[in-house]
Amino acid sequence: MKARSRQSSVLLLMQMILVAVLVTCPVSFSLAGESAIPTQATSHINVARFPHLHNLQQLSQRIYVGGEPLEDMAFAELAELGVRTVVSVDGAKPQVVAARHHGLRYVHIPIGYDGVPEEAGQALAQLVRTVEGPIYIHCHHGKHRGPAAAAVACLAEGAVDPNGALDILKKSGTSSDYAGLWRDVEKYQPPTKDALLPALVEVAQVDSLTAAMAQIDRASDNLKLLQQTSWQPLPDHPDITARQEALLVREGLHEAARQLTLEQQSDDRFVEWFATAENTAQELEQALEASDASFVAKQMDILGKSCQQCHKAYRD
Repeated sequence: MKARSRQSSVLLLMQMILVAVLVTCPVSFSLAGESAIPTQATSHINVARFPHLHNLQQLSQRIYVGGEPLEDMAFAELAELGVRTVVSVDGAKPQVVAARHHGLRYVHIPIGYDGVPEEAGQALAQLVRTVEGPIYIHCHHGKHRGPAAAAVACLAEGAVDPNGALDILKKSGTSSDYAGLWRDVEKYQPPTKDALLPALVEVAQVDSLTAAMAQIDRASDNLKLLQQTSWQPLPDHPDITARQEALLVREGLHEAARQLTLEQQSDDRFVEWFATAENTAQELEQALEASDASFVAKQMDILGKSCQQCHKAYRD
């Protein structure tokens, strides 16, 4: 009897302890099949460790966004970060070989500054549904198109809700001038699970106009960087020269104007602006060759204002 009484006392004591634990410790749970969707993206990385990945952010457990990896060290840092797939939403051809060298796969889903097309949204859904491992999404600078595509990917993944997706754009500094990007992120609806989604490709077919504009953007950015170093070679890209970049700008402008004329996609004013900008780029080449610093500065200013004028009227 005494042994049975002691057992009853011990059992009662254990029950009292269990009740106390349940009362004092909050317990969170969800029903099977339900999952809480975070309202905003969170970052858990020390970006200082990856200096070659500009504007780097971690948006979800496996989605990162930032600027284009331009050199071997950038791809090495992506591999160190654990990234397995690199996604370019830029019009330029991705550096597939450089990525492969570090065991990375490229996926190309080009979009414009005017928004995220439906097919691109479907491709981003296909991406998060079929690709394993960390994903790095980039445009050129990592501020506008890349974050918009990454926000859509996070929505398709269920990592954020619509407000959280817009927060990604805010945090990235995505310009409100690109209203189409904001619009398409806000209204994005992931396709149904049984939807037929597009195949993912390493290098997408991009029209000549888009490719020419991408070339102009890159060469213009390189010229700005060279101007900041008083036209001395860039430490990370000693092979880049000012005259070569000015030539690429001029060729890109010429090709863009040619495509617009052939395809009759714009008004005469647009073509005229391209012709004027092309002439400015040619004069810049000549000034660089002559080492005429004052005229170089003048032509750089004119070329920059010409680009801004065109973007404001037709791209923004």
